[in-house]
Amino acid sequence: MRVEIGAGGIIFRRRQGRLEFFFAKHGANGRWTLPKGHQELGESLIETAIREIKEEAGLKGLRYISSVGKTSFRFRHEGALIEKHVQFFLFEAPADAKEVLTGEEAIWEAIWVPVSKLFETSGYRNLDRLLSKSLRIIAEENRKRKTRI
Repeated sequence: MRVEIGAGGIIFRRRQGRLEFFFAKHGANGRWTLPKGHQELGESLIETAIREIKEEAGLKGLRYISSVGKTSFRFRHEGALIEKHVQFFLFEAPADAKEVLTGEEAIWEAIWVPVSKLFETSGYRNLDRLLSKSLRIIAEENRKRKTRI
């Protein structure tokens, strides 16, 4: 079994008083997922996440918030069994963030979803724990902002 390391981003924006989360539809299987990809030689995981977000979604002006955690999964590719470990990081996009899809990794469709549709949109249950943790981090950041005023 081959082991691969990657990184990706959980991206949200504050728009008209509500949170929206970014998802891209993977063309190969039609599931909604998060931008992610392989770590390149010499890159840190955070650099990998930022590069993959730019390549797959064209999103810019992101503010790094926190590391969220990692997920692992196995799949077959060209007959080989691969175990992949992906570290996710939380980013805030500007309220007017607009994706620019390049077709990288067969991604041609993207959406911003409200929190109320976050878990039903995610095409992978192994991301639920990381999405929940992201919501807790955002809530904690909001509390800290309010106490500074």
